[in-house]
Amino acid sequence: MPLKTLVKVGGLTNLSDARYCAGMGVEMIGFQVIPGMPCFVAPEKYQEIRGWISGPSIVAEIYGIKDRALITKIIEGYKPDYFELGIDDLAITGNLSIPFILALQTGQALPMLSSLPTYVLSREKLSLPAGIRSMLEVSSGEEAINAIKGFNIAAIATSGSAEVRPGYKDYDELASILEALEED
Repeated sequence: MPLKTLVKVGGLTNLSDARYCAGMGVEMIGFQVIPGMPCFVAPEKYQEIRGWISGPSIVAEIYGIKDRALITKIIEGYKPDYFELGIDDLAITGNLSIPFILALQTGQALPMLSSLPTYVLSREKLSLPAGIRSMLEVSSGEEAINAIKGFNIAAIATSGSAEVRPGYKDYDELASILEALEED
């Protein structure tokens, strides 16, 4: 069944989450691609996961990037449809060659940019300039439903979780969000 709005699930580290998201109609799935960062997924593991899923766009989460030269390696190794990064990461990356999601921390304002993000990800509802879409981060089904009522947001974002062991995990939080967003 389709979802009421575009959904991005980030921080994925395992095939179980990726397949669950694809099956539920999630349109974007994100993987941390910077070595040494929490939830990092190596290119080999990513390729293994990617071989089992179809449908969602791929978001390369590049929080914590330290070297602009790594961008080319990420594009070659992960073939992302989008990048996702924070304001501090913009100083390293400069202009990006693919669409990007800019994540703002609570209280941060959208800076003046030479190229505009496709989405601005935030925990709070923001008023954004024309042409930039809002992606609201939620952690429950109730939050997701309240977010899409009465406010012009383009997407909902949430995160995956670690597996207890391969093929065994708890989907309660993620399922509550996705089930709340299913079309009636």
